[in-house]
Amino acid sequence: MTTLCCFGARDPDYPRHRIVRAGLEAAGHRVLDACVRGRRAWLRYPALAAAWSRVARECQVLWVPEFRHKDVPLAVMLKGRRPLVFDPLVSRWDTLVQDWRVHAGGSAQASWNRAIDRWTFRAADRLLCDTWAHGELFVSLGADRALLRRVLVGAEQVFFDLEPPPADAPVRVTYVGGFLPLHGVRTLLEAVHSLEARAASMPAFVVQLVGDGIEFEDAKAFARERKLSRVEFTGKLAYADLPRVLAASHISLGAFGTGEKAGRVIPHKLWQGLAAARAVVTGDGAGPREVFEHGVHLLLVPRGAPEPLALALERLIDSATLRERLGSAGRERARELGTPAAVGQQFALALEGLA
Repeated sequence: MTTLCCFGARDPDYPRHRIVRAGLEAAGHRVLDACVRGRRAWLRYPALAAAWSRVARECQVLWVPEFRHKDVPLAVMLKGRRPLVFDPLVSRWDTLVQDWRVHAGGSAQASWNRAIDRWTFRAADRLLCDTWAHGELFVSLGADRALLRRVLVGAEQVFFDLEPPPADAPVRVTYVGGFLPLHGVRTLLEAVHSLEARAASMPAFVVQLVGDGIEFEDAKAFARERKLSRVEFTGKLAYADLPRVLAASHISLGAFGTGEKAGRVIPHKLWQGLAAARAVVTGDGAGPREVFEHGVHLLLVPRGAPEPLALALERLIDSATLRERLGSAGRERARELGTPAAVGQQFALALEGLA
């Protein structure tokens, strides 16, 4: 079995890391930490180097986890002959320029973040992607396709252990997330507005939005403007409370944004909803179609299109039988590929062939 060292300013509570680590350890691999809390590089690098010195002798593989592009240069300097595995989860350029639009496409910051992607992707002996569709973006930014391996996001075991949805009304439709542009919350609210216009002929339902983030205030303002009466904004919630939220839910929502990233990824929220055996609706794209079949495991709708989303939600709100069928098939598919054990095995396979 392999001894890996997780290296970087990671968030220990972020699900990607928790799932991968649990899966690796369940398979008998050992995971050591050379990690610190996020801080500016001139403070972080000395702390990381000190943490590395405590575990370096035992480490066989250096693993830089999600979002830690800026820790790859130090990892390269310290790793010696050990192989380096980088699990970026995102492209900085794609996230900051294409998705969040923090930087203009022709700006110096856009060029800088693209250069960070290219260098860090090429510095790794193994580069991980959460879908092949996302991996193709990495290749377009300079990654070597031969070094690319897919490790799906999956969900933690607690979601697979949830009981069936409650039988009592109302039907609860749940979004959980950071109100990111790729989530398409405005599209969701426009769909809810359409549903409310015909709610008298439907079973009772409520749409719960959990979390906060970039578009949170805009979403609340839109809901007030349209006088949406069936929408609840819960606000920020501790991650540990998320299973309780899904336990009370009947329908779980994915991502509906119009950006290309939304079609490439399979977000945590989607895997969690499937693992919980809830009926899932998400935006169509190459990423979800790598793993799931429309109408069998979940419902896929055109991204950025409120009316098809409203129609899909109406079908699910009207039919407990459809919700149960999709939830059951979705959980079984998630059990095949998205448990911590399955994700850990995918990660372990990605290590094969490394010296």
